[in-house]
Amino acid sequence: MDLIERYLAAVGRNLSSKQAPDIKAELRDLLLSRVEEREAERGRPLDRAEMEALLIDFGHPLEVAARYSKVQYLIGPEVYPYWWAAVKVMLSIVAGIYLVLIAIASLAQETPAQFDRAVPSIWYVVVYLFGMITLAFMGFERFGKTAFLRRWRPSRLAPATGKTRSRFELAAEMTMDVIFLLWWLGLIRFRDMFPMPDFLTVDLAPVWMAWKWPIVGYALLEIVADLAAMVQPGQVRINVAVSIARYAWGAVVLSQIIQAGHWLIVRAPSLSAQVVASMQPNFDLGMRIGIGVTIAAMLFRIGQELWRLRQLRLAELSGYRAA
Repeated sequence: MDLIERYLAAVGRNLSSKQAPDIKAELRDLLLSRVEEREAERGRPLDRAEMEALLIDFGHPLEVAARYSKVQYLIGPEVYPYWWAAVKVMLSIVAGIYLVLIAIASLAQETPAQFDRAVPSIWYVVVYLFGMITLAFMGFERFGKTAFLRRWRPSRLAPATGKTRSRFELAAEMTMDVIFLLWWLGLIRFRDMFPMPDFLTVDLAPVWMAWKWPIVGYALLEIVADLAAMVQPGQVRINVAVSIARYAWGAVVLSQIIQAGHWLIVRAPSLSAQVVASMQPNFDLGMRIGIGVTIAAMLFRIGQELWRLRQLRLAELSGYRAA
């Protein structure tokens, strides 16, 4: 019954918290009745493919949830639930991107005027994207090109249980990765991001440039992992595999970098060489701790992903036994 629970969870996410429990209970009874009817016709339990076919016949979760909605449609009821879902995705992504940009601008001590010159107004972006999405769905409806909206499979829905990251979180992380890549490749620079005395400068040691492209590969793999989780939340095994590869790659790269023993170059022309030499080990110690903690966190995340995969397998096995 794993597919039914995924289906009901998908419907519930598009209902109000007050409506969801009663409607999900009603739908569960209806679906189980249909399952029993088909099993009685065949004289055996339905297999996974037959269960998927039954749910597809019942309707897309967005359409089913829309039947219980009292919203006055801006566009036709056939495409409205898909249009509204696309608008919510757009809003969460834009919010995540702008939150990261505002945080970076704040760290870089940019004034609101400087930020406005560098980044388009969020209201302009939202209105523009809202209009483009609305026009696109109006076009789909007007020219009868809506069949692709119903091409879905219950097995691609997100699991009914277990925490999944929101699109807002995924968009924010992807934005940070893109900004990091632009900085790492020297395409943008941040000045005064970390307050330092005027007489002191801290640069990266050569070991970081020796691992420049593997670090680029990690950032790109992280973007791919977040994009896969956003576009195909139901493909849990693929998403877990990509996440494990990402954390494993990062842990391997950092385990090589940490062996260098020297990661920062401290310069202070106004101070004596002896004073600078006494400061250098403290900076490297802080970097060693940071790298070590990051490696430990990546290994912990690998363990979490493997546990998530195990729990998914157990849920599927219990679902098969129940069927």
